[in-house]
This record gives sequence, C-alpha cells and structure tokens, in this order.
Amino acid sequence: MGLGWKVALLNIMRNGRRSLITLAAIVFGCTSLIVFGGFVQSMYDGMRESMIRSQLGHIQIYANGYNQYGKAEPEKYLIPDRDLSTISQLIESESNALVVAPRLNFNGLLSDGKQSIAITGIGIDAEKEVMLSSAIRIVDGEDLFPEDIEAAHLGEGLFNALDVQVGDYLTLLASTQDGAINAVDVQVMGVISTGVKALDDRLLRVNLPLAQELLYTSDITRMVVLLDETQLTDTAISTLVSAFEQHHLDLELKSWEELAGYYHQVVGLFNGVFEFITVIVLIIVALSISNTMLMAVMERTRELGTIRAMGGTPRQVVSLILLESVFLGLIGSLLGLLMGALAAKGITYAEWMMPRPPGSTQDYPIRVFVVPDILFRTFLLGFAISLVSSLYPAVKASRLPVVKALRFT
Repeated sequence: MGLGWKVALLNIMRNGRRSLITLAAIVFGCTSLIVFGGFVQSMYDGMRESMIRSQLGHIQIYANGYNQYGKAEPEKYLIPDRDLSTISQLIESESNALVVAPRLNFNGLLSDGKQSIAITGIGIDAEKEVMLSSAIRIVDGEDLFPEDIEAAHLGEGLFNALDVQVGDYLTLLASTQDGAINAVDVQVMGVISTGVKALDDRLLRVNLPLAQELLYTSDITRMVVLLDETQLTDTAISTLVSAFEQHHLDLELKSWEELAGYYHQVVGLFNGVFEFITVIVLIIVALSISNTMLMAVMERTRELGTIRAMGGTPRQVVSLILLESVFLGLIGSLLGLLMGALAAKGITYAEWMMPRPPGSTQDYPIRVFVVPDILFRTFLLGFAISLVSSLYPAVKASRLPVVKALRFT
C-alpha cells in the first residue's frame, strides 16, 4: 500500500500541468459553492433580522382566537387592559426578553383635505419600539416621542402619495369598537421605511394613547417580544405557554417563523437555485476531472501494460488511478476551502452594494458568510466528485489488453 501511495504521488508530480488543471477545476467548484452558499445564508440572516426588528419581533402574543377570527371581528379579540401588567411580568421573568411592547392595530382613512387614502395603522409604545423596531429607517423628520401625543410616522410610499410635508396635520378616521366613526388630528413628525414597499405604501404609526382614543378602547391587539437571540424563540414560547396556562390567561403565541410567510417563500426559492447551481458546478468539475484522467490513462498506456505484464491485477491498476484522484481531491478541496473563505471575506470587506430587490425600498451591501456547515459539505462534495469522476478512466485502464497496451505508441 505504501508503494501505491508513492507511485500515485509521483504520477501527479510527473505531469504538473495536467495536475494543475485538475486542481484548478476542483478549487473553482469549491470556491463557487462556498461563495454562493455564504451569500445566500447572509441574505437569509439579513432578511430574518430585518423582519424581526421592523415588524414581527421574535414572539407575538394575542387573545385566543385572534388569528382565526380577528380579521373579521378584531374588536372581540383584544387583550384586556387588566391583564397587561401580569402578562408583561410573566414574559420578563420567564424569558430572556429585551423588550415587551404593546401594539394596537387598526385600519382607517388618512386625509390631507384633498384626498383620503386607506391606511394600516399601528399604535405603539414609542420608548419600547426604539429597540424593537431598530431596523426601521427614518427617511425624514424625527423619531416619535411619548409626550408628542398627536405625532405620527408615515410610510415613505404613503407620505409621497399625500400632499403633505413634515410638520403638517392630517385627519385620521377609523371605526371604534362600537362601530361608530371617530376622527382625530395627527401631526406628521417623520417619514419611515421598513424596507417593504407594500407596507410602506399604507403604514401609519402613532403613539398608543392616540390609537386607543381613536378606537375608544384601553385594550391592545398584541404584545410583541424581542429576545436576546433568535435561536431562543422556541424555548421561550414553550416556557411562556406553560406560564400563561398556570395563570389561566387565555392567550395564543406565534413565533416569527409562523408569521414570516414571505421569508419562507424566499428561502425555498433560493434553496432551489442553490441546489441547481451546485449540480451544474459539479457536472463541470466532474467532466473536467474525467477528461484529465482519461488523458493520463492514454499517456501511460504502455506503462499500465507493463504493470499488467509484470503480474499487476486489474484491481491494482484501478487502485493506482483512484489513489491519484484521492490526492487530487484532498488537495483541491482543501485549497478550495481556503480560496472560498478568502473570497467570502474579501467580498464582504469590499462592501459592494446589491441592486434593490423587487418589493424592497432599501439597498444593502453584499455580505458573504463563512458557514462551517457549507465548508464541510463542500469539502465532501469536492472530494467525492473527484473520486467518482475517475472511476470510468480507472476501469477503462484496467481493461486494456496487455499486448495492445505494450504496443501502444
């Protein structure tokens, strides 16, 4: 076995140009998979955290039945004001919550005196939303403050659709819990961008007391929880469900994963794209390695015939060719991991900007993560494809007739 390894190494070194071509194919394939896989992972991470820190939080808590019936009769599925203190204390004591913020959702009309536009409104606790909504960007104006009772933030698309400037007053109309129409004046204090165009075209954010005054209620729609780490979401939900049951609170909980339908659609799409690209890259690498090894067999036909004439078995010939592939696969895959990691770091530090994706209102820099799982899978794929693509040349070499091989020129 020791002699076989030495012969395989000598054969690799004997024709450096051919070996470099094979190594280049493996390195290119591994680097491509690492860079694209790291880019996809960074996109998933950025999209997830942006949605969590602009809209969803990690956990949302509703009155039981809200998600099933709340769209038709939202006023019947609010969390009572009397339970808010107990709920907040349980969340803070039973989970690693950074923020527990109440929200009151409503639909209504916003008028500038010339036109009225349907809006999706949210009443918020301005102090708590500073951290919870940290991914929301203020395009113009200033932040909301609790003492500015009439202050409002408009989504960028909604602001552009109205004939209004920062500091102007608008009229907000909505239906109360009793079905009556109520109106309040709001002052435009800022223009915001969540990064989602469809939301920015209708979004209005006001202080919670103003929203409660508009709807004639002291209750809220949901409690939004922001945790230390996204990975703690499932554990926190299990803990809170048990705590709420012990205190006889009739509530239902939703994680960000259950609420982020668009995120899962994007993940499914890009997972399919990544698998398709992986297959294409592997085919290219396999064809390149197979072609190189076939050339090696042709160049060494007389040598292989001599090995057979001296008593070498077909199995030994196959082993010799495959050992060369093992060395090339190991070296090429390791170099591919190194080049892929360096390329990922270089692209990230370059801070090139991605074009604005469909449905988004923000540009963002290209980031490429170096993901251990992707590195490991890429190494295995690089090694495996170099070995598998050498099987045909190895079997072909083992079946060469000895006499014909010795006469080959």
